Amino acid sequence: MARFSAQGPTGALVQQLERLVRVAIFESANELIGFMLQEAVDRIDASYQPKPGQHHKGRVRLEAQGMFGRFVLWRAYYYDPAKKQGHYPADAALGLELGYTPALARLICLEAVDQQSFDKAEEHLRETGGIEVSAQQIQRVVRSTARSLRCADPVCERGWDRSADAPGGTDRPQR
Repeated sequence: MARFSAQGPTGALVQQLERLVRVAIFESANELIGFMLQEAVDRIDASYQPKPGQHHKGRVRLEAQGMFGRFVLWRAYYYDPAKKQGHYPADAALGLELGYTPALARLICLEAVDQQSFDKAEEHLRETGGIEVSAQQIQRVVRSTARSLRCADPVCERGWDRSADAPGGTDRPQR
C-alpha cells in the first residue's frame, strides 16, 4: 500500500491495491464468521438430543471454508453402530456441504454451471473472489449439492453430463 501512495497510480497498482484491501477485509470477516459459527456449533451441540442407538464419540475438528476463507470448527460426532452411520448435528443444522458454508457452496455451484469446465470455475473463483477451491472439490460440491437438493434448485435443473462415470468422461455442465 505504501508503494501505491509513493508512486503515480497505474492500472496495475490499482489492481494490486484492490487485491490487498480484499485480503485485509476478508481476513477480518473470516475471523468473525469463524467465531460466530463456532458459537452456533456450541449451542447446537449442547441442545442436541441423540436418537436411540447414537453414541457421542467426542468433538471432531473440521477445517471449514466460507466466502472469506478457511476456519476451524470443533463439533460433536455421534455414531450408531447398528446402522454403521455417523452424524454431525451441527453440520446439518448449519447447512454445511462437505465443509463449505451454504453461501460458498451455492457460489461454487453457480460458477460450475456458468463455466465451461470445473477447471475454469476454479480459475474464476480464484481470480474474481480470491476463493481457493480445486476443480475436484468443485465437482464434489456440485454432485453433493445436487443430491441433497434433489434437483429442486435451478443449478441442478440444468443437468450434468454423467459421462464422467464412464472412462474418459468429462463431467461438464450441460449447455
